[in-house]
Amino acid sequence: MTLQWIAIILGILATVGGGMGILRPERIKRFAEVFPRSTAPAWILTALCCWLGAKEALGMNMGFLDAYKKYIYIISPAVFFASVVYMKELLAPRALGGFLLLIAVPILQITRWHESPLRIVVVILVYLWIIYGIVLLMSPWYFRKLYKPFMNNDALLKTAALAKAAVGIALLLLGIFAY
Repeated sequence: MTLQWIAIILGILATVGGGMGILRPERIKRFAEVFPRSTAPAWILTALCCWLGAKEALGMNMGFLDAYKKYIYIISPAVFFASVVYMKELLAPRALGGFLLLIAVPILQITRWHESPLRIVVVILVYLWIIYGIVLLMSPWYFRKLYKPFMNNDALLKTAALAKAAVGIALLLLGIFAY
């Protein structure tokens, strides 16, 4: 994958998400209300985290532990199983935080070698979601705490949705013309 496609995909996701907030704010409010305690998104995001973690572990140099890499194919599904069965606090925001942290790795690896100085836009965006991912991973209740002001104020929600759509359009334009 190239930085161009990453910017286009992120731009489309942000534009669609911002558009939903502008056109259908009630759906965004319902999602923000239901998501924190949902098990299906938590399981899906946990499975993605196990897959991404295994992929990164297989690709890294572990020194004397390289001989044990073959066990990652057993360890990763075992971690997923143990997470969904034994982790009472496997909340969707916590799994989202882990996903944001893990998906940032390949994106930053791709942006590191791109020659455009505008790559910094994607790097800043990714580091912002890394900070948000750490917050969600360590304190999943911040998901509700951070979104509550937006859910209680329609004007603030629409302004944030408009800003998100504008960032999405900017990313699309960067992806099409700059990268």
